[in-house]
Amino acid sequence: MTSPAWLGIGAQRSGTTWLTDLLCQHPSVGLGNNGKKEQHLLHKVGDGVEPLSAYTSLFPDDGIARGEWTPQYLRHSSAPFTAARVLGPDAPVLAILRDPVERFLSAMRLAATRAKSPWPYPVPITVQTFSGFYADQLAMWANAVGRDRMLVLVYEEVRRDPQAAADRVWAALGRTRVRLQDVDRPSRSSSHASWTPPEGLVESLRVLYRPQVERLATDWDLDVSSWQTVRA
Repeated sequence: MTSPAWLGIGAQRSGTTWLTDLLCQHPSVGLGNNGKKEQHLLHKVGDGVEPLSAYTSLFPDDGIARGEWTPQYLRHSSAPFTAARVLGPDAPVLAILRDPVERFLSAMRLAATRAKSPWPYPVPITVQTFSGFYADQLAMWANAVGRDRMLVLVYEEVRRDPQAAADRVWAALGRTRVRLQDVDRPSRSSSHASWTPPEGLVESLRVLYRPQVERLATDWDLDVSSWQTVRA
């Protein structure tokens, strides 16, 4: 059975498309053989909706460290143990996390950009609220795949020094460093619409997320000092 050499699991609206593009600038790092960044299959395999072969066949053993990055996996409870069953012992599991309040607002702007009807209410608000519970979601994944293989990045730090972030991932894959190009190229998933949160929503999010942020600092030793919106 073949399997991905690396797996990106989240978080949505945290630069995953941008970072994946940068990682794939390495000549021996790539995506599955269908060229998709997001496969949206691990949870379906876990739920019995798709066969395992539909996923593993995407990652041939051809000398390229092939992987994928589906942000939905981070919050999906069927994905972690499916990943533990599929991944090889050396395959890193990658996550990049953004200030959770800013991440929520970005997700709602993207929903407005895509103009799904009606305007994002109420399911997207509920889903996007839970999407910021990073500490709980990471604990779920660490329990399934093992903490040692997880590489958790802070979006704001990666934006400041994308080369250092790419070097960490490539090193985890046993790849040598290459110089990144076009690091400021806009993401293919950028949002262009505005969205005004209802009164009190942002304050509610701050209250919800503060315990999560504290656990990220203590349990995962992440520097989240740049997350000023959640502390305002």
